[in-house]
Amino acid sequence: MNYHRFKLPKAYCSKCSKKVELLFPEDSSGLPQFYICFKCKTVGQFGVGELPTNDFSAFSTKRKKEIQETVEEIPNKYIYKAQGSQLRLEEKTDTYKRRWLSLYEYEKAFGEELGFETIDFRENVGLCKWCNQPLEGRRRSFCSDRCSRNYGKATFFKRGISTLPYRIASRDRFYCRVTGEDLAITNRFGVRIPASDHQVEIHHLVFVSAGGSDHESNLLTVSKQVHKDYHMGVLYAVKAIEEIKEQQLLLHRDKMYTEEKNK
Repeated sequence: MNYHRFKLPKAYCSKCSKKVELLFPEDSSGLPQFYICFKCKTVGQFGVGELPTNDFSAFSTKRKKEIQETVEEIPNKYIYKAQGSQLRLEEKTDTYKRRWLSLYEYEKAFGEELGFETIDFRENVGLCKWCNQPLEGRRRSFCSDRCSRNYGKATFFKRGISTLPYRIASRDRFYCRVTGEDLAITNRFGVRIPASDHQVEIHHLVFVSAGGSDHESNLLTVSKQVHKDYHMGVLYAVKAIEEIKEQQLLLHRDKMYTEEKNK
């Protein structure tokens, strides 16, 4: 018998937080049922024959109901519903989707505003943020409108990162907190710009699966490689990040966990 491979809300990998794929036979014949994460190569039993890619509609109404009931029994560590996590309930579709909190949601969830709104890498505030030329007259940031537009494109319109993680990267001045690697863009004028070419990633010290929140104390700026190495268990990354985590927990445990997990 072939297995069907599909995805459903509520089933996420406990290691990397990506949605897992479910492998179920078409009928309840007693064959094993599995989940599989293709990102971190985690497989667990919930036999394996061929794996044609189908969708949930391939199953009978009765089988769909049986699978839904099985998914409802997935252990809590695979379910991400907690307030302040990246998983948000979409009311229109009644499904959960991964996204960062908006600034309004952040303030509502934690009772405080998220700072780090602007960042200025200039050592000499008398120079243009974009081209490093002297400012004239009443200008305080850019020597021309063109420089202002170019800077705005790099740091806002084309930055490719949501506002909350961008502000965390700004807090850390676009340096990896593990290796110290400079993750900021250097433009053609040799000026360091608060934006990154897809090398910045924001790590949850307390995993979302363990009730970790999106509070800034639980978020760490790391390079793409360090983030990958940590989730693969590479020693240098694990040791460094776990040390930071322990330090943060001593100071901010209540904020780093959601209210649900603190109860």
